[in-house]
Amino acid sequence: MKRVWAPVIIIALGLSGCAQDVQTRVSSAGLTDAPAGAFMISTTEATSAELRQAYPLVTKKLASKGYNLAKDAPLHLQVTLDARDAALSVGGADGPTGIAAAKKQKPLQSCKDQEYRFGVTLTRVADGAEIYRGRAAEFHCQMTLVQALPKLVDAALSDLGAPRGAYTLSRKDVD
Repeated sequence: MKRVWAPVIIIALGLSGCAQDVQTRVSSAGLTDAPAGAFMISTTEATSAELRQAYPLVTKKLASKGYNLAKDAPLHLQVTLDARDAALSVGGADGPTGIAAAKKQKPLQSCKDQEYRFGVTLTRVADGAEIYRGRAAEFHCQMTLVQALPKLVDAALSDLGAPRGAYTLSRKDVD
C-alpha cells in the first residue's frame, strides 16, 4: 500500500514548485487623459533596498508613457511598497478584514504565503490634485518581493491616463 502513495506524493511535491496561476489585484483611479510631464520623487536615507529598486522600474514605465524625472517638477510621485504575512488580516473601518483579508494556505503547500503590495500616487504640486493612483497586490509563496516587483509596477501603472477601478489580472508564474 505504501508504494501506491509514494509516486502520488512525489508528483504532488514536484508540481508545487511549477508555475501556478498568480492573481494580481489592481486598483486605479484618477484623471482620464492625465497630462504627461515632468515629475519628482521625494526619498529619504531610510528608504528600503526593495523600494530603491522600484524607482528605476517606475521611472522607465512612466517614460514610456511620456513622463520624465526632474528635480523641480509640477508633478510629485509617491511610491509605496510593503510585504506582510498573508495569514494575517489587516482591519479598518469596514471590520477586521476591511483593508486586507487573510489568505488560507493551499493543501500540500510547503511554505507560507506573503502578500506584496505596490502603489503609486501622482499629484499636482500646485494644488495637491490627485492625477493618478494605482495599486497592485499579489500573494506569493516561492517568489521574493524583488522578483515580483516588475509585474507589480507594470500592473499599478498600466491604467495611467485611463483608470479602470478595481479588477484582477491572471498569469502563469512562480507562486
